[in-house]
Amino acid sequence: MAVRFRKSDGGGQAASKAAVAALKLDGHVTFEELLAVVTKAHGKPIELRDIDHSVIPAVTGLWIEKDKKSIILLPAGDNRLHRTHAACHEFGHILLRHQGCGGVETSMPSVFQHVGSRKGIKRMLARSLDWNETERAAEHVAYLLSLALLPHERESPSDFERTFM
Repeated sequence: MAVRFRKSDGGGQAASKAAVAALKLDGHVTFEELLAVVTKAHGKPIELRDIDHSVIPAVTGLWIEKDKKSIILLPAGDNRLHRTHAACHEFGHILLRHQGCGGVETSMPSVFQHVGSRKGIKRMLARSLDWNETERAAEHVAYLLSLALLPHERESPSDFERTFM
């Protein structure tokens, strides 16, 4: 599975920074605290669900928006760090109010067209193999949110020490 990258014009970074700044995260937060803050910004509950990787093999995270809640599907077998980053990526789509990214159409062309309308699904976004501006913006949000999850270490006393960090 090859991921295709295109050069970004950098325009999405300002929107990503603004979306994360609007959360008003004060220093280090836990994942549970981050989930609560993103849920509040989204205006409806966000449920994280494990799925077997074989169900949707080409997808590392999938956001499904319904009228009364959103669901993020994450492969159960992935390690905690990867699952956390995938959740933060989907939070990026939520915070940036993305309408679509092409990931679902690419990896599952017609699976949800029939099921989705019967189950009240308004929107569904998955990581796309073709990294467009929407994917890059969500990924930038994921990196910014991940920084808030990292414990803040004391400032290194020397430039030499900082070289190795």
